[in-house]
Amino acid sequence: MNLIFLSLILTACKKNQSVESAGDPGYAVTTAQPGAMPAHVERMMANFERVHFDTDSSTLNEESKNALARNAKIMVEHPDLTIEVQGHCDERGTTEYNIALGDRRAAAVRETLISQGVAPSRINAVSYGEEMPLAKGAAEEAWSQNRRAEFRVTWDDGAVAGTVQ
Repeated sequence: MNLIFLSLILTACKKNQSVESAGDPGYAVTTAQPGAMPAHVERMMANFERVHFDTDSSTLNEESKNALARNAKIMVEHPDLTIEVQGHCDERGTTEYNIALGDRRAAAVRETLISQGVAPSRINAVSYGEEMPLAKGAAEEAWSQNRRAEFRVTWDDGAVAGTVQ
């Protein structure tokens, strides 16, 4: 499923994109060519991490809030950056419940960034509910990885800088 999502991101880009690793196996970066990403985009992508949540929760912990504050500062300094916050859930619960919970998770991240000075128009929040699991399995180990928010960063003309996956 992640490959399908990455394909959709690449298809949506205005430039010919290639995929390269940024060192962290959970971090995918797309750029027009190696080294073409602006330095401030690279800084922001290096700072973004998945935000994980407790069961049935959309509350951010202090570590997540601090990381988001650092990214908000970069976004305020560079108005060419926009992000999509993607809310995800584990497989438990109904589809409707999980879409709503994913919405609350993405909204919590969005509101935190707005409270740090980022213009609301620069942050899109979406929910994928349980549809894009990071880990397969019907146990807490998989479920805890799937309760998350991820980010897609774009800049200038809409070129995709990357998705923290």
